[in-house]
Amino acid sequence: MKQRLLVVGRGDSELADYEKRFMHRICSFTPFEVIELQAGKEKRIEQRRQQEGVRIRKRCQERTMVLFDERGRRMTSQHWASFLRDQPGSAEIDYVIGGAGGVEDNLRNSAAQCWQLSALTLPHQLVRTLVLEQLYRAQTILAGHPYHRE
Repeated sequence: MKQRLLVVGRGDSELADYEKRFMHRICSFTPFEVIELQAGKEKRIEQRRQQEGVRIRKRCQERTMVLFDERGRRMTSQHWASFLRDQPGSAEIDYVIGGAGGVEDNLRNSAAQCWQLSALTLPHQLVRTLVLEQLYRAQTILAGHPYHRE
């Protein structure tokens, strides 16, 4: 299985070391990379969403897209692990964090899965960090590693 995290916008230097730690841990289980996409530059939010949607679609062609969105399905760490367990070994999965203004409806509707991280409004950078930690946690659940405690 190959997995990628696609994020609109750049990472924050204050959290870079923390993210690298989880990236290294995830890569011990599966090939994984983070791809940063340029944020839209338009003044109107809907035009920015469209620009960003084009960039996301271009990168996600022929891959399973899991989109993080406030309107998505609430998932537990166990649900994440089950999702990974159910994927074929040849699966190519893109986890997508849209821009700060959200994503266009067409992109949301085209995603194979749409997951919510929290009912709270979270800073964009924190979402990125949470996704990496939860992906690592899901891998450890599947491996029977003691990182996840119930």
